[in-house]
Amino acid sequence: MSKEPIVKRILALFKKTHEKSDEPPYPAALERSYKITNKILGVGSFAVVKECIAHDTQKAYALKIILKKVIAGKEHMLDSELDILKQVRHPHVVSMHDLYETKDAVYIVTDLASGGELFTQLLDRGSYTEKDASNLIKQVLEGLSYLHSQDIVHRDIKPENLLFKSSKKDSNLLITDFGLSKILKTHDDVLMTACGTPGYVAPEVLLQIGHGKPVDLWSVGVITFTLLSGYTPFWGEDQAALFESIMAGRYEFDEEYWGAISESAKDFVDGLLTFKPEKRLTADEALDHPWISDNLTHNNCDEHDIAPTVRKGLNSHRSFKSIAQAITIAQRLRTLSLSDVEDESDEEDVEEGLKVGAYK
Repeated sequence: MSKEPIVKRILALFKKTHEKSDEPPYPAALERSYKITNKILGVGSFAVVKECIAHDTQKAYALKIILKKVIAGKEHMLDSELDILKQVRHPHVVSMHDLYETKDAVYIVTDLASGGELFTQLLDRGSYTEKDASNLIKQVLEGLSYLHSQDIVHRDIKPENLLFKSSKKDSNLLITDFGLSKILKTHDDVLMTACGTPGYVAPEVLLQIGHGKPVDLWSVGVITFTLLSGYTPFWGEDQAALFESIMAGRYEFDEEYWGAISESAKDFVDGLLTFKPEKRLTADEALDHPWISDNLTHNNCDEHDIAPTVRKGLNSHRSFKSIAQAITIAQRLRTLSLSDVEDESDEEDVEEGLKVGAYK
């Protein structure tokens, strides 16, 4: 089954749940505080996301609408996400502002990250340098450092979950979507449930030997590698081959794409893609790495425009196809409207479609 019909089924269920009836479609308290627009921002993990406007400030927020029918039997995922959203407050982490509930759905009002996804912006940007890449990764690390200090492991750091707050050039990058995140019971607790997104998942997750905070740093390593070269360090013709590549833990800096990249950047990537999690850089150690810490103060990063080489990497490496496809799907989701949706749905298809959704 193609992804688009699945997305339409998700939206059909949303429409059926919220269509006009004798009861107001949204909680009265929600409508007193916010105007819910018809703009659908996208479909994410078990949710439809719409724009809402605060009546008092006219500020725009994201309204994440989670249908109880869809998450039946999976309520723990919602509980985990809410527990985390209630306690996080950081410039590089999306925050929750209000929470409402009806018999049909849960409504979460969060920061609106309207500037687009990290890699979408990368593809649209005319030029950028190592310094730009370093600044973006620094923001991600600052957010992760904060989360890890709260004993929160995100477990699904990927470009689609890194969104710019606005379209301004100096906009903050925000870490979003805590659907797979966990709060550790103890500071050094080990998690055993395999989760994450293929291509960004750490080897210890695939090997099922237990994992913790280091999995987030591995994902940052994969993202950094791709930001600087245009292709991912690990790839395979199918998911099984991709996982074998990750579990082998071997990658190379192809001279054709990395020739103009600094040794400091390569050393930084090596520190994040260290196979043994106990030897991998922590978020705080990564922030202290010269490629990050010296970037703004000493301007060590080469000002060479790496965008042409990165685009070449995007076009020539099959490993990047999954990322490009995810961006295409996300952009397609943004153009869908409820009026395009046929009134049909199958609960199993809806559940699968919600897992596919790339835009949060």
